[in-house]
Amino acid sequence: MHRQEKGCFTGWDIGGAHLKVVRCDTDGQLLQAIELPCPLWLGKDALRKDIRLAIDTLNNELDQQLITMTGELADCFADRASGVSEILSCMSEYFPTDRLSVFSKDGWISQEEARTHWDKVASMNWLASAQLVATQYSTALLIDCGSTTTDIIALENSAPQLTAYDDQGRLSSGELLYTGVIRTPLMAVSQKLPFRGQWQNITAEVFATTGDCWRILEELSASQINDKSADGNDWQLENCQRRLARMLGTDAGLFAAADWHNVAVWFTEQQLQQIHNACLQVLSVQSGFDQQAPIIGAGSGRFIAKIIANRLHRPYVDFDTLLGAHENAAAYAPASALALLAQRQFT
Repeated sequence: MHRQEKGCFTGWDIGGAHLKVVRCDTDGQLLQAIELPCPLWLGKDALRKDIRLAIDTLNNELDQQLITMTGELADCFADRASGVSEILSCMSEYFPTDRLSVFSKDGWISQEEARTHWDKVASMNWLASAQLVATQYSTALLIDCGSTTTDIIALENSAPQLTAYDDQGRLSSGELLYTGVIRTPLMAVSQKLPFRGQWQNITAEVFATTGDCWRILEELSASQINDKSADGNDWQLENCQRRLARMLGTDAGLFAAADWHNVAVWFTEQQLQQIHNACLQVLSVQSGFDQQAPIIGAGSGRFIAKIIANRLHRPYVDFDTLLGAHENAAAYAPASALALLAQRQFT
């Protein structure tokens, strides 16, 4: 990989809902970390617009550009191979070939190689995070909980211990859960709940998401959320309550704020249990896994990893300790990992 004399390193994590970009200098110091909403299912123009905005914001055109993605699964693409190819084509509109490298399960490869071996590139962002953790922890459980998904990766002997690399296999193994702290529809978390002493069935509509619940419980602030809500209104608490009420087929004003707080507690507890159980599934494969090995929490929902660590009686380490505690960078772990891994390898 050719590095420009004055260039730094920029990691791009191109998802189906967000573009996350992190930049570090040649000494491995993180400089900037941004997240841009990118509804890729609407088409590639959303990605093009965000790439341009990221460049204008970071002034990183001379950097080495390191790419990973999960956005190839977006339904604007015919299949994942097409998704990988078309996402890379968008990036090549803004950067020359010798400045672009793609992260794969076998290391850095060129755009041309990535198009040919798309299955080594598709949805590999979690592996970059795990490889960075492995540089500092020989044994650990990495939990990266984002807006949409949660990755759970066991590390032993300074290497990820994996049962699968592709999404389908990882969904089976528990290493990938399609549950996150903002975008997950509540009907995917639980179909009924206790409400004022009765079991209440809920609507099968995307009236509310997990972001509403975590906002009501004040684990997330409105400024941390770069997603549209289910009804398009902002993330103020009264709007979150109103959306929760729709899940029960009613109006927020007919009941007390405490009732909606209880509803939020129910849904978040069901989500926590899903993630907790997946961690136990992943750990069940690792016979003799060190009982004192820490849980490393990454992503915008890493507060969940801290809760799980407490439940599993394990020490907790925040991903930001691997990054020099740069604000926001731990929420964008794969993009941060790309920049730092490249800096260590190519400087």
